[in-house]
Amino acid sequence: MSATQQPEQQVPSISLPKTSESEQLKRIRHTTSHVMAMAVQRLFPGTQVTIGPWIESGFYYDFDSPQPFAEADLKTIKKEMIKIIKAKLPVIREEVSREEAERRITALQEPYKLEILAELQEPITLYHLGDQWWDLCAGPHVESTGDLNPKAFSLETVAGAYWRGDETKAQLQRIYGTAWETPRQLVEYHRRQEEALRRDHRKLGKELGLFIFSDLVGPGLPLWTRRGLCCDRNSRIFSNKSN
Repeated sequence: MSATQQPEQQVPSISLPKTSESEQLKRIRHTTSHVMAMAVQRLFPGTQVTIGPWIESGFYYDFDSPQPFAEADLKTIKKEMIKIIKAKLPVIREEVSREEAERRITALQEPYKLEILAELQEPITLYHLGDQWWDLCAGPHVESTGDLNPKAFSLETVAGAYWRGDETKAQLQRIYGTAWETPRQLVEYHRRQEEALRRDHRKLGKELGLFIFSDLVGPGLPLWTRRGLCCDRNSRIFSNKSN
């Protein structure tokens, strides 16, 4: 190496632990899900909350809302969440009797919470965001919404879900999100998600013309061959040429 050459600097890798591997991420994601639920109920009156757990890469909450959520609504919800975060509302744990919890839930007219309450073992705990919103929850949470970084979370997508996973029960709307300790982690998470999508073999194969999808062979990954389109387990050949 000459005197003018500089050694190549190694860019430190960014750690993206799973929720189960980080107590702090568990608190962040659990609290962020509550902030999201509070924001949704502010923006969409009449919406009822059901469950909102953390998952390994983020969190979600299921809602029963009279208004369908669109992907465009996620930006509006995120803006409201940032307001709640910047308000630095204390996150307060309260232990109550089953009877008191039932009384409060009935006053809110939240039947899903009553079903959840019926399955909980004592002690019954509520977590409040200031004096403005609360939900049944066992925790853990951060101490204040101000402990969340408004630049380190995002709302990912809206999906459908059935209450209790039972298609005979009410159809709900699920909002997925992710939250991290730092904005750099969020950027790296999205980078890895995009890279995984680019590397998806179904997408790459189709773009490179390695195979096509065809009603002739049904679901699967049919391949182009010299003789035509080959796919099924009996090695039958389907021509891609018109008769």
